[in-house]
Amino acid sequence: MFMQNYTYSQVSFDLFGNMPNFSEAGFRINTLEGNPVNFSRTKDWEFSMSLNSNLTSKITNDLFQASLAKRFKNHYIYARYSPGIIKDFDFTKTESKVDDSLQTYVTRLNYQEKYGFGYSYNVFRNLTAGFSFRYFQQNFSEEFPEFIADTNRLVINKQTESVQKNFWKGDIGIEYSPLSNLNLSLSSLNLFILGENFSDDAKSDFEIKTNHFNIRTKKGAILGVSYFPVEKLNLKFNYETSNSFIAGISTGFNLWGKDISVGLSVLHDAFQEPTIAAVSPSINYSNSIFSVTFSAIKYLSNRNKPKSLTTFRNYGVHSITNNYFINDQAYLSFNLALSFIPEKSVKFLDVKILREIYPTLADDYLTKPFAIAKVVNLSDKTISVKPTSMISEVNKEEIQSPEVTIPAKDTVDIPFYTILNDNLVVQRRKIEQVNFNLITSNNDPDDKIQRPILVNDIHSWDGNVRDLKYFVQRDYNFSSNFSKMILQNYRDSLRTKNPYLRNFYRIKYLFNTLADKMQYVADRRGSYDNVQFPSETIELKGGDCDDLSVIFSSLLESIGIQTAFVDYKPDNDNDIGHVNLLINTELKPNQAQLITSNDKKIFIRKNADGKEQVWIPLEVTSLTNFETAWKIGADEFNKKALEKFGLAKGKVAIDDLY
Repeated sequence: MFMQNYTYSQVSFDLFGNMPNFSEAGFRINTLEGNPVNFSRTKDWEFSMSLNSNLTSKITNDLFQASLAKRFKNHYIYARYSPGIIKDFDFTKTESKVDDSLQTYVTRLNYQEKYGFGYSYNVFRNLTAGFSFRYFQQNFSEEFPEFIADTNRLVINKQTESVQKNFWKGDIGIEYSPLSNLNLSLSSLNLFILGENFSDDAKSDFEIKTNHFNIRTKKGAILGVSYFPVEKLNLKFNYETSNSFIAGISTGFNLWGKDISVGLSVLHDAFQEPTIAAVSPSINYSNSIFSVTFSAIKYLSNRNKPKSLTTFRNYGVHSITNNYFINDQAYLSFNLALSFIPEKSVKFLDVKILREIYPTLADDYLTKPFAIAKVVNLSDKTISVKPTSMISEVNKEEIQSPEVTIPAKDTVDIPFYTILNDNLVVQRRKIEQVNFNLITSNNDPDDKIQRPILVNDIHSWDGNVRDLKYFVQRDYNFSSNFSKMILQNYRDSLRTKNPYLRNFYRIKYLFNTLADKMQYVADRRGSYDNVQFPSETIELKGGDCDDLSVIFSSLLESIGIQTAFVDYKPDNDNDIGHVNLLINTELKPNQAQLITSNDKKIFIRKNADGKEQVWIPLEVTSLTNFETAWKIGADEFNKKALEKFGLAKGKVAIDDLY
């Protein structure tokens, strides 16, 4: 996955480096300065603490900031306490006293950000909007001489005048990813300034005098572009309307099983010299529990030169953490996950149920999906996904479908297959729930979703003629015994027949016996297809075309005679289809004259072994005698399948059982 990134530039210069988090952990390794959009890939709760070192001849270490963040689905909130975002500037002035001694007077300027808050919302998968507010304190004091006339002398006392100016600063931003490897951002700069804005008439002279020391809050905008030319390599350019910019390159890699990110940025600041004012290296280590980031900023100008109050007045302070008057800095940040809820690597976008559950068609669900899901890979790498499902009252346990590999940020369709319980018996149709899961790295699902599905009873049929084979195969033992019992009565007759015709006569004797016992009965349930098992048809002594085709096919298949269903499809939605049989006599084409001289009563086609043999059409609903059923079946087949080109047009289909 190519990570989303945020705006960084002069005033918005990020304290922890100008780079994304390449790790799947999703820790926030940026601050409110560098992330006005305020969005983060934090999984749940996150605590962050940072230390700051001022890299001067006297190195100091202080607690820089401590923050707490929480993500609620697409919502993200962030709060920061920042005792270390503070800068003091002292300017001294020395004057001679009346007695020629020297007196030093100090002008002290203190800037501090006390608190920060942020909120963001992931509007769409590729669009995020958010805002941030920060509270600032400014304390200005100036020492000055106070002259007191005494009778004998002039006394000079040192007095101090001070003022405090506090305000809230608010900004908004949006982040948009038109492509998986391209992020665009736009955020405001100093959009809202809320503070003690009294009129000049209500202010003291000193307060008015110190106005030019206030943090500069000129309104502007920050535009950012982040591009991943290849996975784990990020190029970034961010521009402020103050004519400042920052450009950076960063990369992520795995070292000894650890996620490492390194980056380097260069800074051009309209308010600092030289043209490239500073460079900022950074390095990050992340795992699933914590993240450590070290970053630094090295200014390319001489920061040890004394600076006067006049210089300070001319340049001003635009940012507490990055300005003309501070020295090189280093930051060490530590992020800790307070909850171990894993972030989703993959997510369901939708699940579509393709087929109802028909218990008798159990084997069909091993090769044909009953549902298909649209799934997106949210990560920055190719992921193997184990899709599982479980249907209430149908599956004994979760059924895993074949693993699917999804490229980074890609969306694919994942099929779901199922294995029905052995000997599943459902007496009445009912709605059950299917639990779909997506599993990546462990046994806990990255995402899950539930959908209703109709579970039919054992006699229900999906209407596809090719699936009648499952009803044929259901009672093979019964059918085999029944066929052998009938043929036992014709044993002597069969012995006298031409050996090549024995299958033909077996077909004839079985059909005539069956026709004597059966009658055609329309399906007792007109609302949906119902098919009887062979033993039930024998017991009930009748059925419709589906039932009779199934029973006769089962009787023949159980003793080794190949059959195929002929599916006569309806001409329109208001019509109904019909099914009868093609039966393999096992005669070679040049032996067809042994059973008929009428070529229209036979059909030459290949058997299961690919050999051409003579097949005969049989209308099983014609329960008179074999010859009549054969003639009717042959006439219908020739007319609809051959003369009207039904086979060629798809109006007639032949479905083998093998």
